[in-house]
Amino acid sequence: MTFDIIGLCRDEPGPATVLPALAAAGQELLADIQDEQPLIRLLHPDGRLMTTVEDVRLVRVPDEVRRLLGVGADVPHPVWWVEIWAPGDDPEAETVARAFTTALVTGTGGLSWSNR
Repeated sequence: MTFDIIGLCRDEPGPATVLPALAAAGQELLADIQDEQPLIRLLHPDGRLMTTVEDVRLVRVPDEVRRLLGVGADVPHPVWWVEIWAPGDDPEAETVARAFTTALVTGTGGLSWSNR
């Protein structure tokens, strides 16, 4: 099972917030960006997958985050949804995913949700 964490961002994440968040996840990590897929994969120097960041989605429907995740009191509206996942059996990968998401929501305002 994967570790899933979602950044719920007040402001649209762009290069000015995503790049520092990637650096906060780990200076030694390698970024794998493929044009045909809207994903960023962060890899350990030994090649292990640490985390995958999906493309940003704008959620405009009121209460949609509450319906999907069960949270809502402090969720900005509309909200930019950024989904991040990591291999569930690698505690280091979970740490990387949390560090990226924390830096992202700090830079954009908002909060995060995770499946654990």
